[in-house]
Amino acid sequence: MPIFDFHIHPSLKELLAPEEARLSPWSKIEAKLKIGKLFGQETQIGINSLFNHTLNSQANLSQLQQAGVNLAGIVLYSIEKNIARGVLERKVASNGRINPLDPAVLISIRDTPSYYSWLCKNIDSLLKHSDSEGGKARFRFINSINEYQPDATNIVHGICMIEGIHCLMDDPDAPDAEESLFRNLADFQQRYKTKIFAINLAHMQAMPFFTHAFGIQFIKDELFYPKGNGITQAGKRIVKELYKQNILTDLKHLSFVARQQLIELHKYSYPGIPLICTHAAFTGISSRNRYAQLYEKPVERMGVWEIRHVKRRGHLSNSAFNHSSINLYDEEVIDILRSGGLIGLSLDQRILGYPAEIIGYQWNIFPTDHEYISAEEALAFFQPYTDPSNVPIIRDPESAQTGEEIQAQEPITSEIHYSYFLNQLIHFLHIVKQAGIPFNKAIGQICIGSDFDGLINPIDCCNNATEMPEFQYEIYRRLKRGRKIWKESGIAKKEVDIEQLVDGLFYSNALHFLQNHFK
Repeated sequence: MPIFDFHIHPSLKELLAPEEARLSPWSKIEAKLKIGKLFGQETQIGINSLFNHTLNSQANLSQLQQAGVNLAGIVLYSIEKNIARGVLERKVASNGRINPLDPAVLISIRDTPSYYSWLCKNIDSLLKHSDSEGGKARFRFINSINEYQPDATNIVHGICMIEGIHCLMDDPDAPDAEESLFRNLADFQQRYKTKIFAINLAHMQAMPFFTHAFGIQFIKDELFYPKGNGITQAGKRIVKELYKQNILTDLKHLSFVARQQLIELHKYSYPGIPLICTHAAFTGISSRNRYAQLYEKPVERMGVWEIRHVKRRGHLSNSAFNHSSINLYDEEVIDILRSGGLIGLSLDQRILGYPAEIIGYQWNIFPTDHEYISAEEALAFFQPYTDPSNVPIIRDPESAQTGEEIQAQEPITSEIHYSYFLNQLIHFLHIVKQAGIPFNKAIGQICIGSDFDGLINPIDCCNNATEMPEFQYEIYRRLKRGRKIWKESGIAKKEVDIEQLVDGLFYSNALHFLQNHFK
């Protein structure tokens, strides 16, 4: 059976290389650090520990074809200028020592961002290199699920997705940003004759129209502080136009307040349109408890409120949650399911709950996840407290993950990360059971949305797309034979059709969703 992925980036990293490298979306990129001459020869070394695998190929077209991922949400994305700025602040990147990362490309993004032109570079690269070297495999966008050929194992069928509404603008801060969005959207559709299935309304950097959730932690935080208060009136006009053109909006990367507003819009203005979140994870808590697991009092700085969440242990041994508001709260999962929507599970280890850093844990410091809440959204996020500094700290040390536990997990992360992923599945089952939604219905509304090649640090038990078939088999085997998993989960194994759950998660759920919504 083929494999589906709801959110994947096969064309992005090759665009960051110098033109003379002649890379394509089929090229395998292994980032190296140039260290100069050794024994008379120019020498390079791997830098996985420096950038956490983020620069290596995780889902180029060759990897997708090898893994049997022949249907995927192919994401077009324009890197924001603050990401380029943050990377360039690291001397190792700005002095050209990382191969094949070209500082000149990053400088052009930082200094003269024209996001729509970068979006076009993304799709041009895919279309120009639609055939693999040697012609044994090919890539093509499809405009309807009826064009999909399940048995064509040599073809990667792409469903066009766009990550961030900024990608359709020349300059989001320009006075005519809204007009340029609609102008470029029309140009894209006329030029490429490619249907856009879904768009993320926000991404990593503050932009007009939609407030984003803080979500990037390997670059200076202040470059990515959220601004604004949910969805503006212009943002509502944009949503209306996208739905008019049968383009879905992706909840991922919206702030909690913006998500709540979009969900309310759906309920009252667009009840027949499904909600989707293409590359998500679950906070493990109700939205009512969104600041009930804080490590310390919120701190105000530069127009945002910084909060640190203690990591609550998961349902399974050796697992925990990331309570940050970039992830979905229990009620939001229910809203998506009841809308007839689809959730893609991310394979980013930090998003799934594994601690981003282990420094200091040898002193048993509590691992935390930190984020920032826009000052304009503070009243809504911290309600009923009008002053976030008055939010009480209700820490439960018995349920909080400890530094000592992380130290024990760190040497065997390839095994441990299975627990973090399975913990997400188990929590999903808890949410639907508590909501009274039948398992056989709900497990048809979840799939994989890896975010491979989206500048993530993937789980060590599935580092790239080529490992997806083995990952699928292991998830099935552990759920089928793992008595301990079900004992710890609090859900009876007999309540869940494991074959339906795993087959649907990796392929059939998305196919059925697309048969209904991508005609």
